[in-house]
Amino acid sequence: MNNSLKNAIFQSKYIQLIRYLGYRFLVFAQFLVCYLEAMSMNLQKDIRYIKGVGAVKARDFVYLGIKTLGDALFDFPFRYDDLSNTVDIANVKPGEKITIQGTIATIKNRKSNRNPRMIVTEAIVQDVTGGIKVVWFHRGFLTKVLRSGMLVSLSGKADDTYGLSLVNPEYEVVGNARATKHTGRIVPIYRLSGALTQKGRRSVAEEALKFINAEVKEWLPDCIIQDQKFVNYHDALRAMHFPNSVSDQEKALRRLKFEEFFLHQILHGKARRELKKQHASVIEFNEEYIRELVASLPYKLTSAQKKALWAIFKDMERDEPMNRLLEGDVGTGKTIVAALSAINTAKAGWQSALLAPTEILAQQHAVGLQNLFGDKLTIALFTRTKRTVSGRNVTKKQMLDGLKDGKIDFVVGTHALLSVDVLFNRLGFIIVDEQHRFGVRQRQALKDRQQDGDGIPHLLSMTATPIPRSLSLVLYGDLDCSILDEYPAGRKLIETHIVPEDREEDYYEKMRNQIDLGHQVFVVCPLIEESDALGVKSVNEVHDRFIKGPFSQYKVGMLHGKMKTKEKDEVMQAFLRNEIQILVSTTVVEVGVDIPNATVMFIEGAERFGLAQLHQLRGRVGRCEHQSFCFLHPSEKLSPIAKERLLAVVRSHDGFALADKDLKLRGPGNVYGTAQSGFEQFKLGSYADMDLITSARDYAKDMLDEDPELDKWPALQDRVMEYVDEIHFE
Repeated sequence: MNNSLKNAIFQSKYIQLIRYLGYRFLVFAQFLVCYLEAMSMNLQKDIRYIKGVGAVKARDFVYLGIKTLGDALFDFPFRYDDLSNTVDIANVKPGEKITIQGTIATIKNRKSNRNPRMIVTEAIVQDVTGGIKVVWFHRGFLTKVLRSGMLVSLSGKADDTYGLSLVNPEYEVVGNARATKHTGRIVPIYRLSGALTQKGRRSVAEEALKFINAEVKEWLPDCIIQDQKFVNYHDALRAMHFPNSVSDQEKALRRLKFEEFFLHQILHGKARRELKKQHASVIEFNEEYIRELVASLPYKLTSAQKKALWAIFKDMERDEPMNRLLEGDVGTGKTIVAALSAINTAKAGWQSALLAPTEILAQQHAVGLQNLFGDKLTIALFTRTKRTVSGRNVTKKQMLDGLKDGKIDFVVGTHALLSVDVLFNRLGFIIVDEQHRFGVRQRQALKDRQQDGDGIPHLLSMTATPIPRSLSLVLYGDLDCSILDEYPAGRKLIETHIVPEDREEDYYEKMRNQIDLGHQVFVVCPLIEESDALGVKSVNEVHDRFIKGPFSQYKVGMLHGKMKTKEKDEVMQAFLRNEIQILVSTTVVEVGVDIPNATVMFIEGAERFGLAQLHQLRGRVGRCEHQSFCFLHPSEKLSPIAKERLLAVVRSHDGFALADKDLKLRGPGNVYGTAQSGFEQFKLGSYADMDLITSARDYAKDMLDEDPELDKWPALQDRVMEYVDEIHFE
């Protein structure tokens, strides 16, 4: 082999070696970057990098809306277990919920005498005062976790059925410091999903709390903290996760509730001030035309509807932007008020847009409007999957061209309308259905579609949530309010009954009778366990019980929040076509869904809902000429207050009266007080916090009067900007 060939071979192998080493170095560098990222932990880090989480559990966290360590910090417990009653073993009494600390003398597994497939773990735990037997079922792994000689803390209920013992207690190995996290204290209980456990969630919360001093800054102005005697922000966050006492947790909760209300009021105050600086399109009221149109309707408008329409028309004739809330109880006719306002808008040469929270609701609105007014204006439907003009399918380009050149008078849509490529010719009027579901940024995006400086469109927000009048004035002080508190003539009241214990079969028979007459049934289930964040467990249980038992001969469908949007749509469309006779669902059917053929609403665990929510669920039936029914089925023996609340629903069909009643009866409720209140924008606050809401409004007004830009309080200024991104606000 000549030298030149040897050199060529050597150079080729050398180049391959360099490339190989370079590739290996690149892989190592990427690994090093990931490792360093994982090590340099802070609140912005991906949840999967937290010790004990990993990729699989991270997916379960994401299902709960938790993507970062910071998300976990602000995902507070929904309740607490008081396990702080620590006693000596000699003082343990049957029936008490107690905590003991002692050393494991023995621990072993055995098979159950009654069920050979069941593993029973038995231990003897001792302290200086004596010993006690501890029993766990189906926990065979504990013999690998707990061993003789270990000091443990155990919390549970003492039982003396087979001799004094602790049965299935919470356990915790006690370290040198003897401080406990899962026993012997007030223990936080979090939402769970998939493989997540309470112990795992507490560990993540403990990890997050390590960073609050460095990364979470106090933003509430000192004057408010001092006036209200609030605990500081860091102490409040610690006490929300690991309170040392009930008092500590209550003080923390009061501080954090106030923050929510205060931010809400700051944004309302700023919106009110900004609105006064704007000019709007002037839309003249064509009174003669509207009177003729109203006279041609197949039904008479109520006086409340006429008053609301008059106020809207007069608002839109001014060059100041209308910002009106149309608050109407279920079935009082909000949609026809909005539609007549849009027709008047079109008659004046302007376009209207209606934003709905779901595709089902948007399609429902579009079909109803097309049937009523399709001959008077061009109505379009624009969602992620559906595009129609005058009831006919069109391409996306045809839809966009129709909006841009003004040929479409009235478009009904979802978030798809907020896309950057959606441009209007002369947008003069925006209607937002269920107003709390759309954010201020999204609304602004739609307003900004105008290109010719005609001014910002008038806004009508609609809600079916019955808000007590006293609370509405405080929460939505910047909105003019029209209330529809009358029902159309001839509407039949929905018969409402509480289902007595052990009388379910009588009401199942009534439901079967309605189905046999050709009608349909809603069955709504509550959120029951912390691990069942979307009500899937309860829906599955009821669905399975129905198809195997009382309704085996009927078609029973199922709907819950864990299903994909397409699956939900398919189920609802099948229910609308009467291919499903009974729909077992979570409260996803609460707002707006219109199934005229449904005549029965059966509410499982009725005592777990707020009165306003029960009233809204009841409003899903009674939409046809046939008599409709609502059956309230408690899941447990009713307390006197719970019984009084359900009786209030039986006796009253006035949503506003029920909201006021709820405010008086329900009290602060649990930590997630708005789970039943209808105020989705508040995570912790509830109806019962009127004093905090009022204080928040007063402080917000004073501060904005003093400094509208909040320059005097830079930390507050920053927090308000963050809040706009976080929360839905109108």
